[in-house]
Amino acid sequence: MKAVQIKKTGSPEVLEYVDVERPSPGKGQVLVKLESISINYADVMMRGGFYPAIPPLPAILGLEGSGVVDSLGDGVTHVKSGQSVVVTGTVGCYAEYVVAESNVVIPIPDSLDKDFAAAFPVNYLTAYHMMNTMGHIKPGQSIIVHAAAGGVGTSIIQLAKIAGIRTIGLTSSSEKIQFAKEQGADHVINYKTEDVSQRVKELTDGKGVELILNSVAGDTFSRDFDMLAPLGQVIWYGFAAGMPTVNLTEVIGSHFMKSKGLRAFVIYDIFDIPELMNESSKLMIQYLQEGKIKPVIHERIPLAEAARAHQLLESQAVKGKLILKP
Repeated sequence: MKAVQIKKTGSPEVLEYVDVERPSPGKGQVLVKLESISINYADVMMRGGFYPAIPPLPAILGLEGSGVVDSLGDGVTHVKSGQSVVVTGTVGCYAEYVVAESNVVIPIPDSLDKDFAAAFPVNYLTAYHMMNTMGHIKPGQSIIVHAAAGGVGTSIIQLAKIAGIRTIGLTSSSEKIQFAKEQGADHVINYKTEDVSQRVKELTDGKGVELILNSVAGDTFSRDFDMLAPLGQVIWYGFAAGMPTVNLTEVIGSHFMKSKGLRAFVIYDIFDIPELMNESSKLMIQYLQEGKIKPVIHERIPLAEAARAHQLLESQAVKGKLILKP
């Protein structure tokens, strides 16, 4: 089968379009023939060698995709051959076929657009569980969304709109500001040209927000804590600008008397809790069918051009998701 793999970490050029042996499913596994593959920023971090968990090399990257079940390993009963499914949290999706553990193979209706299906699990489940399972955000409260025009950012905005939660997005250009507003953001701030802290104070009457969802890290935490309301929390789920460069003990300690907190979140932990995984997946599929959420596909790119897709994602020009087509 055709696949995109890396033999070493580095720039997008390390992504190689190659022929590899098609895998076979073992006990409790499913072999899926992929039709659409979603690119996540975690793929970029893995390729560059910056992700906390990098698979042994050579490795096929890619964390999610959609297609149909090709064959089943022993003990798999919740899907059948020929059934439409989405695969998530499984490294190896930059390929024509992928083997996945059955607990991360989600049945979907045949009528569901495969590109939309590939784009929803990591982004929308991350957004949903940060807001609800972790953040306990309530209608009428406010959240700040870093990278508001990105895949997870747009997912947060769309889900917040459904739940009656006010969103303040942060992004880097007038074009992305308009895009985030089109997704339903109540306010969007250009962090390159505006005083973010001052604008948030104005928008919240000096109170701050109850929740900040941060996929950037770098030097952003100090400002984040200044923008939190008492009892508020920052949920950190990515590091597009690198690992935190501030002293977290000092930052959190300086806000101790306001009961502000910091938590980390990785969607993989949800995959290991069947009741959370199943409930939230069914809800997101329902929202997709009802048109309440709609993944934004920036571009569909042939699998053979995965290196170009990574270059595009790193250029910060992407609004929504990139989809690879095998």
